[in-house]
Amino acid sequence: MSRRRKLTFAGAGVFLVALVAFGIVLLVLSRSGHGPVSPFPTAATTELPSPSATSTVAPSANPNDQGSWPTYGFGDARTRFDPAVTLKPPYRILWHFRANDLLEFPPVFQGDRLYFNGEHGRVRCLDASTGTEVWHFDTKGKIASSPTVADGVVYVTSLRGYLFALDATTGHALWNYRLGGPSESSPLIWRDRVVVGSWDGAVSAIDIATHKLAWRFQTGGKVTGSPALLNDRLVIGSYGGSVFCLNYDGRRIWRFHASRFLIASDQFYATPALAYNTVYIGSIGSAIYAIDLMTGNQRWVTHTGSWVYSSPAVWQSFIYEGSYDHKLYALDAATGRVRWTFNAGQPISGSPTVLNGVVYFSSLGGRTWGLDARTGKTVFSFDDGRYTPVTAGRTMLFLCGHRALYALVER
Repeated sequence: MSRRRKLTFAGAGVFLVALVAFGIVLLVLSRSGHGPVSPFPTAATTELPSPSATSTVAPSANPNDQGSWPTYGFGDARTRFDPAVTLKPPYRILWHFRANDLLEFPPVFQGDRLYFNGEHGRVRCLDASTGTEVWHFDTKGKIASSPTVADGVVYVTSLRGYLFALDATTGHALWNYRLGGPSESSPLIWRDRVVVGSWDGAVSAIDIATHKLAWRFQTGGKVTGSPALLNDRLVIGSYGGSVFCLNYDGRRIWRFHASRFLIASDQFYATPALAYNTVYIGSIGSAIYAIDLMTGNQRWVTHTGSWVYSSPAVWQSFIYEGSYDHKLYALDAATGRVRWTFNAGQPISGSPTVLNGVVYFSSLGGRTWGLDARTGKTVFSFDDGRYTPVTAGRTMLFLCGHRALYALVER
């Protein structure tokens, strides 16, 4: 071998070593969130957060009153679990409504009124007992989120970059606010403000009374998920690879940054769930993270075989999360240990929901399952569904199919 070739190989070796060292330095610098964590709650105190005031309605004499499921994920903490629901399979179909549009996100409801969005911009209100349309509102643009209903107002974001406030009884537009970019966030009501994220990387809080911006926080990456709230701490992830915790005034409390492949940042599409003083969130980098809500440091991370666009559900020290590797994962909330998995045979993009000990989810193959939440055994199967499948009231399970909405009752 010539001296020139030896020098070339030696130079390449030095360059490679330097590149690896540089990557390790960047990885160390970027891996925020690897410090002390607060104690995980003991088994005796692992109670899920109570729904917020916007999640409850006064008792009603109306026999068709289904109670309240006012926002994506049930309550402000987005745990996707309602402890009051007692429904259990088997079911029969009471009615179905053909939307003739993609239904990617599940309905919300208060009393006897059901609210949901179609992909192509139509917000619908149905009578929950019959499935009859009461009103609809055309946002004149696509929608990729569930609405939120509070104090007689339905709040909706759109990919046109607007937040709409509609009268829940009539569907008439009350006001709107132009955001800095398209939004896929289901609005969060925080005291007197509406909080949403948008594709321009911002989290915005709009004053409900004045319809003006109260504050705007820049995350440094596209925001697609919805904000979650627990103990006056708002949490949201972004495509910039970070999860942020903010206070009521929009000031940062902490930032958790996730990296992969030495120098690349992970990305967060999904909405977090908050429980047990912990943030649970899946990433496009095929990981499920548990982050201490108090310190912003990592409790644990569990890897899946592919992307995680699904938002987690939380129930009795279990975390449930779907992945594009076709599996639904049931994890230990304290350790991240896999308790069981279920192979759906197709990617899971939507989010699971737990009701009365049954975890419901759909796959992109067009089927919805209900599994025993402790064991993963199949107890329910329905030949429709694609994304996030269900919400439920006192007597009805509302199942979101590909292009139709179903009301199921116990058989």
